[in-house]
Amino acid sequence: MQAPLKQIPILLLAAILLLAGCHSRNGGGKHNAFNKRQRSLLELYQTADSIYYKEGRIDTVAFGQFIRSAVPYAAAHPHDTIAPEMLYRAGIGSMILAKAATTPEETAQWAKEALSIFRTFQETYPDHEQARMCYYQRGIVYDDILQDHRSAEEEFRDFIHLYPDDPLAPQLKQYLSLMGKSEKEIEQALNIR
Repeated sequence: MQAPLKQIPILLLAAILLLAGCHSRNGGGKHNAFNKRQRSLLELYQTADSIYYKEGRIDTVAFGQFIRSAVPYAAAHPHDTIAPEMLYRAGIGSMILAKAATTPEETAQWAKEALSIFRTFQETYPDHEQARMCYYQRGIVYDDILQDHRSAEEEFRDFIHLYPDDPLAPQLKQYLSLMGKSEKEIEQALNIR
């Protein structure tokens, strides 16, 4: 028995809906799992960040979990919309853990992790607005955490050279002019009494 011509569009529509339903049940699981990983990553970050900024204390476990989740997530999903921001924040989290470390070895470990994350960020997202800040953050890691002033100077000079019109460039130029000077020389240079 043949279907009347009027029923063919309805049957065709029913077949399309049936196929779409099967596809969403099969492929939807992957999509839902992906969204769940995104939510989990964001929740890890929000937990670590809120404790740090609201309570003024560093939850090293929360930051560590976030970093250990964010870095592989960004590597596995570099085109995901949250990947660049989570990777950058993992670098900042590594800096925070380096400052909070209780041993020189732990400080060096987290500082090197931060340097690596910021380098990876620039390689993966060279046109992202935060890519320029990676030079600055690496300079801070070298200068403030590792006390490697020569490497810090190189990072800051790279920033100034590549982004001369950035509002941070004049401040970095002034900072470079004061690097290596005594407290008294800095006070004289800045006319502080």
